[in-house]
Amino acid sequence: MAGSEQAGPDAVVDRAGFAAELARMKWESGLSFRALAKRTEASGVPLLPFTTIRDYVQGRSLPSPARLDAVLTAFGVPVDDPVRVRWRAALARAVESPTRPSPDLRPYPGARPVVEGLRGRDAEVAEVLARVRATPPGGVVVVTGPSGVGVSSLLGAVAAELPGVRGAGSAAELATLLAGDAPFVLVDDVHAHLDRMDRRDPLHAALRVLLEGEAEGGPRVLVGVREGVLDGLRTPNARPVAPVRLTGPSAEGLRAIITEPAAAAGFPLADGVAELVLGELEVAPHATASPPGALALVARVLEAAWGHAVADGGPTVTIAHYRATGGVYGVAEQIAEEALAALSPERLALARPILIRLVRAHGTTATAQPARRRGRRSALFVGLDAVAAVEMTRTVEALVDARLLTEGEDTLELAHDAFLAWPRLVEWVREDQRRRPARGMLTEATRTWVDAGRTPDALLGGRRLDAALALQAEHQGLFPVERALLAASVVARRRARTVRVAMAVMAVLLVAAVVTVGMVVLG
Repeated sequence: MAGSEQAGPDAVVDRAGFAAELARMKWESGLSFRALAKRTEASGVPLLPFTTIRDYVQGRSLPSPARLDAVLTAFGVPVDDPVRVRWRAALARAVESPTRPSPDLRPYPGARPVVEGLRGRDAEVAEVLARVRATPPGGVVVVTGPSGVGVSSLLGAVAAELPGVRGAGSAAELATLLAGDAPFVLVDDVHAHLDRMDRRDPLHAALRVLLEGEAEGGPRVLVGVREGVLDGLRTPNARPVAPVRLTGPSAEGLRAIITEPAAAAGFPLADGVAELVLGELEVAPHATASPPGALALVARVLEAAWGHAVADGGPTVTIAHYRATGGVYGVAEQIAEEALAALSPERLALARPILIRLVRAHGTTATAQPARRRGRRSALFVGLDAVAAVEMTRTVEALVDARLLTEGEDTLELAHDAFLAWPRLVEWVREDQRRRPARGMLTEATRTWVDAGRTPDALLGGRRLDAALALQAEHQGLFPVERALLAASVVARRRARTVRVAMAVMAVLLVAAVVTVGMVVLG
């Protein structure tokens, strides 16, 4: 085999390196595990099950020297090839390597972005690379997707494959690089640099010019941007750039994201852990995509499970270690509570109605299971002045950045169904159940009032105002514009009552005057 002459086995120092070299040989052979198992018969040992070879390649276990010879034969390494001696030495080093993970070993990123060793995204990386390489000099490739799907991690993996790529984090850096000789320029994590409330931001303006222009020559530019921010960069003059839209990983890709980091570290997950994680994420075995929030949950829960395994002194993450984290639902609660704890009291008051409106609760008794509701982001800003709009933006961005919400093209929704079991949100929704009709009425009345220019004719009155005031008195989940409508309606009611009282008094006085005049005349 061509790969057998490489110095691969000489570089092996531990179990992870041994498995990685076997994986490289399997890839070079182009053979399936079943095909390799059939070829082991030529080694003179009983047929190895394909699952056994798979465990060796994935780092779940180490072969004996005899079984290593059988595997090398299956890979096509001749019996008299000197490389077999080097492989036996590599096996010896792997056997002697630590059997427990070091506390410093952290294969799962947790809340950190993936900076190297991206798993489960081979097809997407290849697609973006092909698009970049096919783009003429001066062209732009945009990668977008809902928040949480891993756009930044993907672009990091793509950039690692591009020679001489340079990153730009500001308008000045972008201008300098566009005028320079770098073959590729990367503008990543655009949402973190831009203030969507200020279109005058220099980087915002530079990117819009980049999308609108017809550059001839210069570096190819790769831009990573959230869908919601991408909308603000588009103008009627923008060139027709078809972005690469990233979705949540497929079931197969998600399994790789779950299993491969631990296997590469030399301490693969115990049997059943991956299946348990996928089951709690409710990802079907052949799903082509997963919810955007799945990635953040996987990263956090497996980082925590790995920590339990290290503290326990075990050789790998077991189902018991995973259970100790609270699983996907326990981590979802942690993410949500951390997100709210980071908000100021004013923004927390905005977060509650936002979250409640993203849950579809059936009826008024909560007898049916709630579901996620996709809401329009722009609807949150109806009737807000500039100051209130900034506060709403900051609140939404904080919830999105915390991976509690995911943002698409003018849409917001809970990042995953696991957040529907978050106790605080469950209680909020339960409290809101019987108030839902009144809140729906108030939401529609507010929209009508704002659309009518806040005219007195669109104010609330009568029983509708009474119901809305009762809602406000016992429930804090109202937006500022809704409270403004109620305040204006109360003022109008008081004025109307004052007018009615004045008219009644005038009527009494008029009657008294008429009676007095009549008595005088009759007298």
